Amino acid sequence: MRLARVLVPVATALCALTASATTATAAPEPSVSPEVGLTTPEKEAQLQEQLAKAEPVIATYKGRKINLADGWQGAQACSEVPSGEVYCYDSAEEADQALAAIAPAATRRSGNGITSAKASGGLSPTAAGDCVYGWVCLWENGDFTGRRLQWSAKGTKQLGDWDFRDKASAGCVNRNQSGALVYDARTNLPDPFMVMANGYCYKFIDASYPTGGSFNDKADYLEM
Repeated sequence: MRLARVLVPVATALCALTASATTATAAPEPSVSPEVGLTTPEKEAQLQEQLAKAEPVIATYKGRKINLADGWQGAQACSEVPSGEVYCYDSAEEADQALAAIAPAATRRSGNGITSAKASGGLSPTAAGDCVYGWVCLWENGDFTGRRLQWSAKGTKQLGDWDFRDKASAGCVNRNQSGALVYDARTNLPDPFMVMANGYCYKFIDASYPTGGSFNDKADYLEM
């Protein structure tokens, strides 16, 4: 059973993401059983080509520019908006308030305000993190606390450039369509991946790693 699960090709996983690509107007729900597998050589070559084009991530924080690969300089929430610009803030709450003005198209609102995991009560009490509708979010701690990193535009994100490699312990996908794939980069071996379906949140310690253990603190890059 494990072998069949592990050898699921990435193409199948992407189909699963597409199948979950319904319009999300409510907060994401918890999930503890994400699909996992190993990349095919063809898919891995494609991903590595995309990663080779990555550039340093320069963010605006307190009116100055910082290279996130060198650390967040005290920031607790960093976000990449659709234009490709990156902004960092002292808290997730401050980030959500600012992004409602900076990127209103990527931060949609319901009739009662921002649709989010925290505001709607759609998540369990332990899922205290807040992933506003329109975003893919990662947290440094498994209880959805600590530093939060999020994106609204599709692409392949090299987490080392964001000072988040091997540091993600939880994540949510709360977009209008499609999910995300989290990968662990391995030298001369197929890269394990975990499917983060749209509309769900995950504690990575509950996500089985294909060769044993969990995906906690193993994410090296993300595709969305």
